Amino acid sequence: MKARKFWKIIAASSLLSSFVLAGCSSSSSTSDKDSGASSGKKTVVWWTWNPGKDDAKDYVAAFEKSHPKIHVEVKSYQYNDYVNALKLSLPAGEGPDVFGVQAGVMQKEFSSFMEDLSPNAEKAWGNDWESRFYELGLKQIQEGSKTPALPFFVSAAGYIWYNNTILQKYGLKPPTTIQEWKEVAKTLQSKGVTPFIQGAKDAWINFDTYIALANDISPGKIYDAEAGKVSWTDPDLVKAMSNWKQLFDDGIMQKGALGISEYPDSDDLFHKGEAAMITLGTWNGSDMSKTSLETTNKTLGVNETYEFLPAPFPGVDRPSKPQLFGGPDVSFAINKSSSKKDASWEFIKWLDSDDAQKILASKLNIPAVKGINLDDSNTVTDAQKTAIKQMLTDVENAVGKREFLYSELQTALADALQNVATGKQSPEKAMKAVDIAFKAIQK
Repeated sequence: MKARKFWKIIAASSLLSSFVLAGCSSSSSTSDKDSGASSGKKTVVWWTWNPGKDDAKDYVAAFEKSHPKIHVEVKSYQYNDYVNALKLSLPAGEGPDVFGVQAGVMQKEFSSFMEDLSPNAEKAWGNDWESRFYELGLKQIQEGSKTPALPFFVSAAGYIWYNNTILQKYGLKPPTTIQEWKEVAKTLQSKGVTPFIQGAKDAWINFDTYIALANDISPGKIYDAEAGKVSWTDPDLVKAMSNWKQLFDDGIMQKGALGISEYPDSDDLFHKGEAAMITLGTWNGSDMSKTSLETTNKTLGVNETYEFLPAPFPGVDRPSKPQLFGGPDVSFAINKSSSKKDASWEFIKWLDSDDAQKILASKLNIPAVKGINLDDSNTVTDAQKTAIKQMLTDVENAVGKREFLYSELQTALADALQNVATGKQSPEKAMKAVDIAFKAIQK
């Protein structure tokens, strides 16, 4: 997962109070030596949106078993609430000891509050410590010689996930082109099934969709545009925006898509079997784990065990082929204001240990550390075992990244996608607006 994503500060006073109080719990004048009160343990406060609440408990339990003198107090948030909490606490010198970030805009937002972990990493793993991690995960985080955070796991977008139980029921296969997608959608609609669902209220999932469309036409050109090498009005990028509009015009994108979120709205409906397909990435691999699926089904009250599988995002003019794009899904940092930096480092170091990364792999998330294979022993079907192997290959051959570097670009592109979807702007005018906004950034 899981997960990419837009931020707006929520001004409600009750929310502000809860975040500030939560922040105060981890920031005090107590030194690293004597923090831990009467128990003799040091308490590290960990804020996270990913891993989620249940998975976070598994990591904490395993860590505390091997580190009996350190207690980790975990606080889980929904993504938007999480970002708002950091916005309120970190500038005040409060907040957690350890917190997660995404590469790109989010990391830029909070980088000044993050410890440089390079010295710690070199001491722990030697001069060549960088080779321990997949380049796809580490390089997008590093800022020159500094490493503000360390990647926990790697993920990539560029897939649609489909409920194979539903498709097989009606003799269907996952679409490989947009035309096939349109035909599959019509068939499912005639059976009373929502063919596809997307929480297009959320900018991040719309970015994933647009990048997938752009990379299908000209792999990597969107990154050239962000680097200023080509214009955002390039015909291929305009074509990708036209194809985005086609998803709505052809009835592939469900009615009301712009009014619901990807998490939890669309994701829950997909897991309940109320929609046959959804745009997600490798972080959704846990849906192929019996244990994870049982937990999800119990939470949502689902009685059937569905077979969920990934497929390449359907191509425009030809059958699709994997064109994944990604990087570190979440990376963990130490708050510069933390009074427990030594204990916090022990926790982050453990999260990138073989022990923790194997727990991650057992949940079918792609480890940030090399040499840890995904554990397919807990998968539901043989088709999923095959999909897991393909997923690793697809990630290794990823064509680029998910995260943008400029918040102004995010805003402009988010507006363009919304305006084109609703018919307020043509693809040409929308991309012209993006280009104007981008040029303003460069001045």
